[in-house]
Amino acid sequence: MENVPCPISNSLEFIPCLQVPDRFDSTGKTRWQLVQSCASGLIMLNPRPDSTEIAFHYRRGPYDPYLHENSGSSLSERAYLAARSLLLRYRADLILKGAVKPLRKLSILEIGSSTGELLNFFHCSKAIPFDHLAGVEPDAESAAYAREVFGLTVSSSLQNEYAGKFDRIVLWHTLEHIHAINETLHSVAELLETDGVVVIALPNHGCSAAHSYGENWIAWDAPRHLYHFLPGTLAALLERHKLKVFKQQPYFPDTVYNAFYSEKLQYERVGRPFYILHAGTALCRGMVTLGKEIMWPEEASSFIYFARKT
Repeated sequence: MENVPCPISNSLEFIPCLQVPDRFDSTGKTRWQLVQSCASGLIMLNPRPDSTEIAFHYRRGPYDPYLHENSGSSLSERAYLAARSLLLRYRADLILKGAVKPLRKLSILEIGSSTGELLNFFHCSKAIPFDHLAGVEPDAESAAYAREVFGLTVSSSLQNEYAGKFDRIVLWHTLEHIHAINETLHSVAELLETDGVVVIALPNHGCSAAHSYGENWIAWDAPRHLYHFLPGTLAALLERHKLKVFKQQPYFPDTVYNAFYSEKLQYERVGRPFYILHAGTALCRGMVTLGKEIMWPEEASSFIYFARKT
């Protein structure tokens, strides 16, 4: 375990904010402390598992249900695969939006590339050459899958040298997981083309769902989520690396997902079964939450930020 300073202010002065359970710990006995920096206002996990200890907490459960392989044999699996395919296309279009270069000349680095589905989509559906695509993925099994199945270039860390710079650098629900966050953003700024764009997707703890579900809001995700940003705290961190957000927008697909699994977690915490009827109720509440966020987008469950060099 380690105690760390605020990555924005370098201050060690914090106030306790909230204690949250690990969503994969069925007992709910282990509590993780979220604190808020007195200097910057950033909410973060402190103390936290260090970079060698954290791997255990990713192995505790099916960390990201979006990444497991389905056979597509059942109706629910086919629906899941269809939804995943649509979201992959939507994400890719958001990332590429505003590109001036022809797509075949774009270069893209994804930090937290997992098994490589997004990078492979850029190649197969957008005709971006493989040698213009690169990934960084610390999980050896996921990285091996991306290399062996898709033929992608995936490194274990940003310490590896890259031949050139990138037009797009993507951190899709990744930045909140990174221990060496300032070192990573320094490398991002160094690797970004002069007119390139950094695309960052992050949960927003200022959303109404976070207030409604409290410690059971799924996106606290302790101890894997080390930091919890609002637009202001992210802007302050990026400014340290001469990066500036020029656009942000809600990412509504996360709204229903977060609400559904927060509802499920809330049932589990009090020892109540989560039957199909309850799943339907949770889905309906997720749709209601989505309606609220469409009306008040500043309260969205997740934001996508687009930043460039200053």
